[in-house]
Amino acid sequence: MDMHIWYRETGQTASGLRLAEAWEDAEHPDGVYLDEVPGDAALVWKSTETDAALLHVTIPEERAPGVPHLWFTAADEPHAAPRACTLSAYTDGPFVSGSIVSPLAFATLGIRGDDELGTVRWLRDGLVVDLYVAPDLRRQGVATCLLLAAGAWQQANRWPGFIHADRPRTRLGRAFLTRLRHPGRVARDAGPRFDEEE
Repeated sequence: MDMHIWYRETGQTASGLRLAEAWEDAEHPDGVYLDEVPGDAALVWKSTETDAALLHVTIPEERAPGVPHLWFTAADEPHAAPRACTLSAYTDGPFVSGSIVSPLAFATLGIRGDDELGTVRWLRDGLVVDLYVAPDLRRQGVATCLLLAAGAWQQANRWPGFIHADRPRTRLGRAFLTRLRHPGRVARDAGPRFDEEE
């Protein structure tokens, strides 16, 4: 059964970021904002305001069972052509799991950039162009959490569209995308082609 992700807006932060919930079911159109009560829909993620970070994203445990403690730093690229954003995942530091912090807040921590567990980079229309997870952490839910947190950041900034994928470039990417149940989030012509190099 094809599942769709739709949204409910719940408010905004003091800085103007949209707060929202993402829900999954087969009954609502993909990517729309609705005011109705979710009913039998399953929660995908929920964003809330926090004083300690730009945004907090709650991801239900069943979405990524056993995932390690993760927080994120968001590096927007407003001058890139096309404009893009990169979200990086970390486990050490003072932030609660699900926090998204600014590059400035990250810079004050003394954590090395290469201590990241994974990254996702996407264009502001939602197209994911790069997804990486450290080899020893693959198949532990890190990629799932990166994509879901990226989806929350996309919606928080009111950028058009939603997180989606084109043709996967690696075997890992293809394997990950084939497990998803959201056909509207993967290009119809994604096909089986991928680069042989991991």
